[in-house]
Amino acid sequence: MTMPSERHPATEGLLGSGYVVAVVRSSTTIDAHLGEDDLIYVTLPASPCPVLLGFLPQGAENFASMLSAQLRSLAKREERQR
Repeated sequence: MTMPSERHPATEGLLGSGYVVAVVRSSTTIDAHLGEDDLIYVTLPASPCPVLLGFLPQGAENFASMLSAQLRSLAKREERQR
């Protein structure tokens, strides 16, 4: 556990950017589980520290929908570039 006087690596983010960066590849291990509190927890490896996302059901649906829309946009862009 981090003591109040200690700085956690996520305090500054990656290279002082204020962001924790997780690049998810097809080989990236993504852990997920359903919590006792009915939240869906997703853990991603990241730098400077892992990312933990907690989704309520509607939030998970919104996130999945947004990802699907972005994947469709990417497919259209790739098709135009051919």
